[in-house]
Amino acid sequence: MPTRRDLLHLAAAPLLLRTARAADAGADAEGMERIDTHIHIHREAPALVASFKDSRWSGLDIVVCPTEGDEPYDLGARLDATLKGARSSGGRIAWASTFDARGFESPDFAERTSARLRRTFDDGAIGVKIWKNIGMAIRGKAGAYLLPDHPSLLPIYEAIGRADRTLVAHLAEPDGAWMPLDDKNPELPYYSKNPRWHMLGRAGVPSKESILDARDRVLARYPRLRVVGCHLGSDEDDLKRLARRLDAFPNFAVDTAARIRYFARGNREQTREFLTRYQDRILYATDFALRDTAPEAGAKTLLARHRRDWDFFATDAAMEYEGRPTRGLALPEPVLRKIFRDNARRWLPGIGV
Repeated sequence: MPTRRDLLHLAAAPLLLRTARAADAGADAEGMERIDTHIHIHREAPALVASFKDSRWSGLDIVVCPTEGDEPYDLGARLDATLKGARSSGGRIAWASTFDARGFESPDFAERTSARLRRTFDDGAIGVKIWKNIGMAIRGKAGAYLLPDHPSLLPIYEAIGRADRTLVAHLAEPDGAWMPLDDKNPELPYYSKNPRWHMLGRAGVPSKESILDARDRVLARYPRLRVVGCHLGSDEDDLKRLARRLDAFPNFAVDTAARIRYFARGNREQTREFLTRYQDRILYATDFALRDTAPEAGAKTLLARHRRDWDFFATDAAMEYEGRPTRGLALPEPVLRKIFRDNARRWLPGIGV
């Protein structure tokens, strides 16, 4: 007759088997080339490139133009530095260019901007970044905020599409940007330190939904334009809301940059279901920035982040993610391959070795 211990072992066997299979799936996929589709390096970084090569990673170095008023900004120098870093990486780092949207009311804005972007394409840029200052900061002479579907921007999207490049779009922010700064705000630490991007109570500021609706009108207008929405397309707070947008726009995918923490603190089974259902539309990304950090230290930091994120997606292990207890998602190997590699190659042609 089986003992109580025997019965407990029998009851636990299916869970142990699933855990072992999940670990095997992660181990099988771990040796593949993987791609981080959202980093900020903007320089030659031999130590980081060597780390990428040793750990079989590639990345997309994305240029941002963070201006909003009349402050000076040498975008040309940033583009040149990013190009130089990409060329010295042996194919490990691709790059995406950008443009300064502040002159959107100038008669020659679209023509001048498109011409400059074409030069970056000739230099190997595989995408173009638009940033949250479109919709949240840049205003015209009459005071109205520049939204993503403004007529002055449409010829630029057309030029990106004709060149078969990808539009990389960080538009709007988490819901917390429009919420009170209190303990109920999941982004309290960020907006407390970055009040520039806290929108609540500001007269004339567009709502989050109006910004994303303007982006969606671009998606609808240009169905052949590939668009990757950074940071889960700013729908990180509501996966059902994001799912509706993915269903509506086949030309839209999203990256996970700086938003995996939302998965980690959410409902595990709902997150697994979402990632499985939209496995062709999710691109792994970190939003790592080298900044003033020594490249060697930065390479170690990024490698540790890659390992942590891989464990979260690939294993069933209990862990902490940014100080919160959670459990790995144990995604199947085919899903892991898409999120960490194949989707990047599909949505960002030219990326990866």
